[in-house]
Amino acid sequence: MQTNHEGPFDGVRMNKQPIEKATRSSGVHLDTIGVFYTVQGEGPFSGMPAIFIRLAGCNLQCPFCDTDYTAGREARAVDGLVDQVVQLARPGAVKLVVITGGEPFRQQIGNLIAKLIDAGFAVQVESNGTLPPKDLTVWGLEWKVQPSMPLHGAYIVCSPKTGKVHEKVVSRACCFKYVLDADHIDEDDGLPTTALGHTANPRVARPPSWWDRPVYVQPADHADSMENRRNVKVAVASAMDHGYTLQLQLHKHVGLE
Repeated sequence: MQTNHEGPFDGVRMNKQPIEKATRSSGVHLDTIGVFYTVQGEGPFSGMPAIFIRLAGCNLQCPFCDTDYTAGREARAVDGLVDQVVQLARPGAVKLVVITGGEPFRQQIGNLIAKLIDAGFAVQVESNGTLPPKDLTVWGLEWKVQPSMPLHGAYIVCSPKTGKVHEKVVSRACCFKYVLDADHIDEDDGLPTTALGHTANPRVARPPSWWDRPVYVQPADHADSMENRRNVKVAVASAMDHGYTLQLQLHKHVGLE
């Protein structure tokens, strides 16, 4: 059953950042917003220290996305990005790099991933699942579909926003991750009908029937205590009723980006 009350989004600033198509660049330089050290707050590596590389641009325009992936962008050489990651790494900490956006697969990121792995880092890519990994075979990369310690190689975390996920992402993703709000839940499977206000026909994409990898659910943050309590309630119910893994956006609870 779907409910369609739009109240939680009343007054929320709408995302007006433009849609950007996939690039055909060589991957020697990447359009980048920033690089920073934080704690991964979501997905299979939640709680782990991580260095984030936020890339610019997205091929979608989710109305309620609260991430700035446009302002302050600059073309950065991949070698320079890797050097900065090495400088930010802490001795003894888990060597995890998260490539996020925007949509990372909008750009040719195989070169960056390969060099990060060569430097001793594990790499997670956050993707909406609509664009396939393109140039990865050129760099001899393989995607790990079962997260395990110690971390090594590259992982895709898929967070669908549309009605379909590209088959190459599905086959390579180590998990699916969903943000739930109380007014857009399908009671049959406990997953969202829409995500961040983006259109999805007939609903947000689901894992395939053969899926044997984790599914994570987390409550949406509407910056309203009453609405957030409702979102937490439905996320808890979704996890308990359907066997998903419940998560809270840990980085927000501890005041990190």
